[in-house]
Amino acid sequence: MHSQVPAPQSSQSARPVSPARGGSRVFALSRLFGVVCVALLVLAGCGGGSSSATSGGPKTGGALNVGLDSDVVTLDPLKSTALVDREVMLNIYDTLVRVDDKNNVQPDLATSWTTSSDGKQVTFTLRSGVKFQDGTPFNADAVVTNIQRILTTKSSPRHSELSTVDSVAKVDDTHVVFNLKSAFSPLLLTLTDRAGMILSPAVIQSAGDNLGNAPTGAGTGPFQFDSWVKGDHMTVKANPSYWQKDSAGRTLPYLASVTYKPITNESVMFTNLQTGAIQVAQDVDPKDIPAVKNNSSLVYKQTAGLSFFGFELNTKSAPLNDVHFRRAIAYAVNRDEILNSVLQGVGVTAQGPLSPSSWAFNQNGNYFTNDISKAKAELAQSSSPTGGSFDLLVASGSPLNLQEAQFIQSELKPANITVNIKTETFATILSDTTAFKFQAALIGWSGRPDPDGNTFSWFHTGGGNNDMQYSNATVDKLLEDARVQSDQSKRAQDYVQAEQQIASDAPYVFINHGVSTQISSAKVQNFQLLPTGIMVFTQTYLS
Repeated sequence: MHSQVPAPQSSQSARPVSPARGGSRVFALSRLFGVVCVALLVLAGCGGGSSSATSGGPKTGGALNVGLDSDVVTLDPLKSTALVDREVMLNIYDTLVRVDDKNNVQPDLATSWTTSSDGKQVTFTLRSGVKFQDGTPFNADAVVTNIQRILTTKSSPRHSELSTVDSVAKVDDTHVVFNLKSAFSPLLLTLTDRAGMILSPAVIQSAGDNLGNAPTGAGTGPFQFDSWVKGDHMTVKANPSYWQKDSAGRTLPYLASVTYKPITNESVMFTNLQTGAIQVAQDVDPKDIPAVKNNSSLVYKQTAGLSFFGFELNTKSAPLNDVHFRRAIAYAVNRDEILNSVLQGVGVTAQGPLSPSSWAFNQNGNYFTNDISKAKAELAQSSSPTGGSFDLLVASGSPLNLQEAQFIQSELKPANITVNIKTETFATILSDTTAFKFQAALIGWSGRPDPDGNTFSWFHTGGGNNDMQYSNATVDKLLEDARVQSDQSKRAQDYVQAEQQIASDAPYVFINHGVSTQISSAKVQNFQLLPTGIMVFTQTYLS
């Protein structure tokens, strides 16, 4: 266990980064704090009702209502940065490959793949007979169009995710080859998310800038876009020509439609679940979890998650441009107090981007413990030795988020650091942070199966999620080396060293790691609980 933060290596000046963020964001911190039944890594479910299939078999039809912790921002995977976007997109767009409930890569639009001996070429065999919802064929040309769209759009959050890809080329209608600048171990898992979503080239062209608002006919997935009344609801309906069948050869999906409703207040979310206004809740307040578990008409389940939560610091904005000031903040935050008081004593504290469920997790990474004397000592070495202040952006509408911010505010006060809480809508915060118009933002990451997905886009210079404008040559090299390595133990060493340096530089104050949860009516059957936290309803039905 480290009692001191490692001495920092010289931090490089950050060059301007792309004005977009990679991956998903989670603001409703309660999603991270689902109650741990025995321990975070215990995968067994807990709760009142059962969500297993009934003896009569799946029921076709029905409208499912789902509560999301904010409104969807965009349905264009090239631009998306929010978890709520992914919740919808992974139900309307298929990916080249998908991830299962054990974080293993499985076929999706690609049925198989081969890698060259030097690791610099990956050839995918594509599924035949699949059509986009607009009636146009899925083929190698569609894959090339979508990947090229990423490779040629440097402002996209996806660009850094696929920065190791040099080019993509059609072999024939059912084969496509990825040419890599170097071996790239995370490629397959990267393609299970937004970087691997394949949209109809015809819809991309015809929709233009409106693609993110109304991607009608764009996907090959189980559901297709129907309507969106922003701030109120979004509806997707069953794709009548979806290519996948269930194990008995029946048409999927079973549901006729899914309607997503933004509900930012966690207690209101729970009320809607109790009354039946929604059948699935993305999250509820931790204090309401016992009531969910004790209600035989509801279901609570969980699995180990991949997320991290805390707040990011703009390293180009004074006084946060001083590493000693940032370390003072990291020492002053009391993670245990937040866990016990805000989160009702459940969850797990975080010290870095990789959670205990990751194979690269560092068990000895205890870099910052609450210590006001150390916070003041760091502050004394900073350019603001007697204290300072900064603005913390917090998503509006969530009492839990506000309470979290207020605890941070009170914890930093004894260290002579003043936190000014500023509330904005989720979409506005995303816009402000991607444009670097902020000092600090309470924001998290839902996590990825490969450690690269939790580190490269956030902490590599110019990464798609690097709103902190953080840059350190040592971290860059370690994260680049980890991408090239095929030996998992060597990759893990790179991530441990990178995490130590990131902790020393403190561009992000880590508070918690999360779990993925199912919070639903017992009428919801065949709900697949994934470590990614994404709610996929391909084989879900209502009893």
